[in-house]
Amino acid sequence: MSEIPYDGGPEDASGIDPGEPVKELAGFEYDPSDVFWNVVRRKIQRRSTVSQVASFSWNIPKLILAEAWSALIHIIGSQSGKKEKGL
Repeated sequence: MSEIPYDGGPEDASGIDPGEPVKELAGFEYDPSDVFWNVVRRKIQRRSTVSQVASFSWNIPKLILAEAWSALIHIIGSQSGKKEKGL
C-alpha cells in the first residue's frame, strides 16, 4: 500500500487545540437588530399561514364529499322508509 503513515485525519480531531480566539473577530460580535427579528418572525408566520391554507385546501374537498355522501345516504334512507310505510 502506501508508505505514508496515517495520522488519523479529520475523524480523529479530538486532540486538536483550537488556541486563543482571534481578537480582531471579537469586535465584530453584535446582537441582531429588531428589524432583523421582525423580518424573521414575518417569514415564519408567512410559512405557517401558507401551511395552514394548504392543509385546509387539501382537507376541504374530503369534507365536502363526506357531507354529500351523508346527505345522499339520508335521502335514500328516508325514501325507502316512505315506500315501506306506503305498502
